[in-house]
Amino acid sequence: MPSALGRKAVASQNYLASYFGAKVLEEGGNAFDAVIAMSAVLSVVMPHTSGLGGDAFLLAKTPEGLVAYNASGYSPKNFFVRELRNPRDPKTVMVPGLVDLWAWVERRFMRKGLEEVLKPAIRLASEGFLVGKSLAKAVSEAKDMPRSWQEVYGKLRSGDQLKLKEMAEVLKVISKDPREFYKGDLAVDIVNGLAEQGVPVELSDFMEFRGFEVKPISTTYKDFTLYELPPNSQGVITLEVLEMVEESNVNSKPYNSLERINEHLKIYALAYEDRDAYVADPRYADGFETLLDKDYVRERLTQNGIVPRELGTKDTTFMVAGDGENEVALIQSLFHNFGSGIVVKQIPFNNRGLGFGWGKNRPEPRKRPSHTLSILMAERKGETVIIGCSAGELRPQVQTQVFEYYADYMLEIDEAVYAPRFVLRGATFVVERRLGGIFTAGDYMTPEVGIVQALKKTDNGYIAVADPRSEGVALSLA
Repeated sequence: MPSALGRKAVASQNYLASYFGAKVLEEGGNAFDAVIAMSAVLSVVMPHTSGLGGDAFLLAKTPEGLVAYNASGYSPKNFFVRELRNPRDPKTVMVPGLVDLWAWVERRFMRKGLEEVLKPAIRLASEGFLVGKSLAKAVSEAKDMPRSWQEVYGKLRSGDQLKLKEMAEVLKVISKDPREFYKGDLAVDIVNGLAEQGVPVELSDFMEFRGFEVKPISTTYKDFTLYELPPNSQGVITLEVLEMVEESNVNSKPYNSLERINEHLKIYALAYEDRDAYVADPRYADGFETLLDKDYVRERLTQNGIVPRELGTKDTTFMVAGDGENEVALIQSLFHNFGSGIVVKQIPFNNRGLGFGWGKNRPEPRKRPSHTLSILMAERKGETVIIGCSAGELRPQVQTQVFEYYADYMLEIDEAVYAPRFVLRGATFVVERRLGGIFTAGDYMTPEVGIVQALKKTDNGYIAVADPRSEGVALSLA
């Protein structure tokens, strides 16, 4: 299992990102420095998953307490649509927030600064890197991609050398002043490049964009206190799923029993119904706290044939780093592989507009859509666990299964990440045959059930974990 133990540690979905994150720690940087270095490297070497044209969220534990930031993008002010279905529609492009998050982290927490920690990403983009299997697979599976994408990424195969010199120049500008991405000559060039490809964006949409700090939401599970990101993140659904799991006592059954899996699938369906009704732009997501009310959870279970337990007396690309004082988790995404497919200055831009739906989450100008990105943090005496993953809308299923293996089936965090998973993808049930029992079909191990990174802190140090379903690694400093 790709795990590492040490007094400082990092984990990410790519070996180069983890290497440079660990190097930043080794050279005196803190966990915030390491996470931003990894974020930038991932933006270069895994541009199908995330990057400068996408969004991000951050959740961290510091000596001063928990901090969280929402850098999800909003729609342009000239965004007038009823619905979006085509993932390559230019109208799906939201103003990207990742660079804004970098700027906020630099102002608040970084020890080294962007000029220093972006150097590895700039060098990789300028001098080139070998295309990994994940990027090559995404290229081979891409369909109906616009010309701007074809010119940069269309012919790549695993092992090819890719140089992204225009992206390198953008990163150099950002390293000196990240707000140039939103208000300077660079912003003008980006906005013009997007507009020429049909995105209804103006310079003011970029100039007026800001992410914002948020207060994590929380609940309990056994003797753990759980934390997640509030809407427009779907983090509240991860917490609701775990409340339903605890109330139903379903994990008293063997982990691979058919009854347990069927009840989990029912729970996922209930929670996703609630997500579609409640999760939206923070200005519209009133009432979402109801989803974590124990009486509401018990009622939802009872109405749908799941018997609650008897009451007593009374859970894209992800990276994480710990430096002994701070535990920092960052998740960033374009949504679909390569997002909208629209490329400006070799930067793929997101298609997060597909996250809009109906009711509170209907599409409107200058509005943030419901967002799949979330991060789960769990605390109890003497330990902190952070779980994040690349899984899109499946994230609540994946995060909760890993946490349940850890909390209920007594697996160590690296074993919990490695353990077999199952997911409900619309009407399709995907299961790893390692689950055993009646489940003999399917792959032994597949990224279709999510790619997880995790970090556990105890009094003795860290365990960092990278999912063996990916090309990621975990690294530590002794």
